[in-house]
Amino acid sequence: MYGTEVCPTNAAGLQSMQFTINRVIIKLFGTMSQNYYQEVSNYFGINTVKELIRNRFEKFKISYGAADNYLCRLISAKC
Repeated sequence: MYGTEVCPTNAAGLQSMQFTINRVIIKLFGTMSQNYYQEVSNYFGINTVKELIRNRFEKFKISYGAADNYLCRLISAKC
């Protein structure tokens, strides 16, 4: 997940990362239905890859905008 806040990701990359997370959860809890998978994800606070990347980008944008460097703040304002 490192670097995803500044590097663009395509749909195939997102699906690949989501598949990896799905497989880990299924390996930990065994074979499960889609409803049970959603319950486990909600209970443990496991977001989708798309949500994780969006959250990381927002956090990066806030910290980038708070930098002492004028250029960083200027670029951050345009994002």
